[in-house]
Amino acid sequence: MKQNKMKYNIIAYLLIATMCLIGCGEDRTYEYLELTQENQWIFQKMQEVYLWNDSIKEPNRQSFFSKREVFFKSLLDKGDKYSHFADSATNTSYGINFTILRDPLNKQKSKYYALVLFVEPGSPAERAGLKRGNWITQVGKNSISSSNYGYLERGEATTLYTSKIILDEENMEYTWMDADTLQIDTATPLSSCDLCLDTIYTQRDHKIGYIVYNSFSQDSKEKTLSTIEKFKQQNITELILDLRYNNGGSISVVSELASMIVAPENTGKTICKLTHNSTNSEQDTTYKYTAANTLSLNKLYIISGTTTQGAAEVLISALQNTLGYNNAIVIGEKTVGENITTQKIESPYNFAITPATAFIDNGEGESMYPYGITPNHTINELDDLYNIHKLGSTQEYLLYNTIYYIVNGTFPQAETNIKAKATHKHTPAYNKSISR
Repeated sequence: MKQNKMKYNIIAYLLIATMCLIGCGEDRTYEYLELTQENQWIFQKMQEVYLWNDSIKEPNRQSFFSKREVFFKSLLDKGDKYSHFADSATNTSYGINFTILRDPLNKQKSKYYALVLFVEPGSPAERAGLKRGNWITQVGKNSISSSNYGYLERGEATTLYTSKIILDEENMEYTWMDADTLQIDTATPLSSCDLCLDTIYTQRDHKIGYIVYNSFSQDSKEKTLSTIEKFKQQNITELILDLRYNNGGSISVVSELASMIVAPENTGKTICKLTHNSTNSEQDTTYKYTAANTLSLNKLYIISGTTTQGAAEVLISALQNTLGYNNAIVIGEKTVGENITTQKIESPYNFAITPATAFIDNGEGESMYPYGITPNHTINELDDLYNIHKLGSTQEYLLYNTIYYIVNGTFPQAETNIKAKATHKHTPAYNKSISR
């Protein structure tokens, strides 16, 4: 009923605008509709699905002539930090997850470097030969700075200039040395790898399963099932979920994964609940643990990062609520705190909007992780910039610390490492929205 009322309001508004145009002595109705059709589409979609649609103020006629991103942002609730606009419905990317750092050696304090943290499989960056741990100093003719990191995200085919840290044995100090010059192809549409890596480590009497999830899409279901079955057959004793670069995905996929981890007696317990606006209350959904071929673990370990968000946070929160804070141990950095679902809606005009669509709570009306999830043990992977090992290596800083903790019950004594003096920007290869 309310949805119909909204449609009538939009139609009435168009009629009024049309009458104004006719009243000026010339019927310019079609011209008006043509010039404002993109923003009219935005307005209608936001009225339908936006979580805070009751806060949308009626735009004045002139605002419909605004640039579409400006118009979209004018409709957002004041506290909305989740909704966003994309100029093209299809995102392109070089496939580089990186962080921008001021010179960590303090040789040139005004110079910035981009440290490569992850390279998407099959991406232009991978084809160029870029690897985790590479330091990028220049893209084409543009040196890396604190404000031009967009050159590393997407663009035309170009040249990447890299450097590396070496030990100057004569002066017994670390210094920079020019490294590879790489040719990278034009950025392309990319989907993040979901289950990027899985393996098993044997340490003393521990058999530790390790999975890297960078997102949770429907495409990851089959591989997740086979990986969990493999871990079960191998009788793993502990599980590490590496979610440090996970930007979200499907809550239904996360619910299925959680059900494969915990003991069967948790079947039927609530994982989380989604609550939409009053127009879409019929879409409210409660996710519960389901019967599954489970590992029946009572304890596990989760690696988190500063870009861990959305569905990944739902998983962490649910496991901590079910197993207990000290049995779902988070190691890494504080997560984002995205306790809102978003929905990407592609327009017929070659752009997309991604509005907030639902609250996430624990099923009892209590908000989940509104300020992010604080780790049980805070460790920054940038604390060891001498040695940025590939993911899955037992020498990789966060994984090494986690395995050491599992085996010994403590963390290794801190060593003197190069530490980042200023982390300016940590940018994933592309953004992932949390969804149903």
